[in-house]
Amino acid sequence: MVTSEDEITRRLEERDSARSARRAQAAATVGELARRHAELAERLAGLERELGEVLTAVGDAIDVPELAEVTDIPAADLTRWRDQAAKPARGGKRKRPGTTKSNGIPGKDTPAATAPRAARPTAPESAVHGGVPDGAASS
Repeated sequence: MVTSEDEITRRLEERDSARSARRAQAAATVGELARRHAELAERLAGLERELGEVLTAVGDAIDVPELAEVTDIPAADLTRWRDQAAKPARGGKRKRPGTTKSNGIPGKDTPAATAPRAARPTAPESAVHGGVPDGAASS
C-alpha cells in the first residue's frame, strides 16, 4: 500500500519538528555555556590582574624564586602574572601609515615591488638559444 501525500507531509513535519526542537535545545545550551565561560574568563582575568599588581608591589620585599619556593606556585606562573601587570593596557594611539622608519627593504607598495613583470630581470640568455629553451632546441 502506498502512503498518501498528506501522510508523507505529516511524517516529514513530525521529523522536522523533532529535529528543530533538538537544534533549539542545542543552541540554548551552547549559548548558556558560552555566557558562563565569558563571565568566568572575565573573573579570571581580574584575578590575574590583581595577582600581578600584588606581585609588582611586593617585588622589593620578596622575589619570584623565593615566593615560588614558599608558596609552591610555579615561578613561571608568578612571573607571567607579574609581567602581564607591568604591560601597558592595549589601545592608545594607532600608528599612521607611512610613519614607520624605513629598514631598506622595499615594501609591497614601493616601486621595486610593484614594477611590471616585463621590467623585472629575467633568466640569463645562456639558458635560451634563439628563443627556444635548451631542451627543445635539438630536433
